[in-house]
Amino acid sequence: MRIDFTDLYNQHYHRVYYAAVKVTKDPAKAEDVLQETFIKAYEKLEEVQEEGKLGAWLSTIASRKAIDTLRKDKKLVMLPIEELHSLNTSSNFESSDVEAEYNRIDLEERMKKKVSTLPPKLRVVFQLSFYQQLNEKEIAGILNVTSSAVKSRLHRARQTMKAKMAKVTGHNYPA
Repeated sequence: MRIDFTDLYNQHYHRVYYAAVKVTKDPAKAEDVLQETFIKAYEKLEEVQEEGKLGAWLSTIASRKAIDTLRKDKKLVMLPIEELHSLNTSSNFESSDVEAEYNRIDLEERMKKKVSTLPPKLRVVFQLSFYQQLNEKEIAGILNVTSSAVKSRLHRARQTMKAKMAKVTGHNYPA
């Protein structure tokens, strides 16, 4: 059986990307997983017996690669005690700068957690818009839905996120 890799990529791109986003909940990581998935598929393509099962096979690879990515992200970086001490006594940072950076990172983490609680259709649209900075037309093309559906989902996602983040920060965000 001879399969054209370009056709395979074009035909299954959205399915693989969605499988990766579903697991990672991060469009940037999903793009990395997408690339790794198609690299592995290219290497193992000759082993595929049934062309009809390619989509499921690719989705399985993407899901496993995404899980591996999440596992790698959870590993801690260990520093020798001497380096840790020098970081604490370093005069390169003002304490207010460090505190501001900590607060920014903390808010980002809280936001990611809140995004992960959105319903899947809203979450994917929000992530593609917010993290990937794609416009409504591009998102509609990726998800194979109308621009008006994207616009509606994006509006609902933004309203939901405003309410969720208002609870986290104690601020009311304008409509």
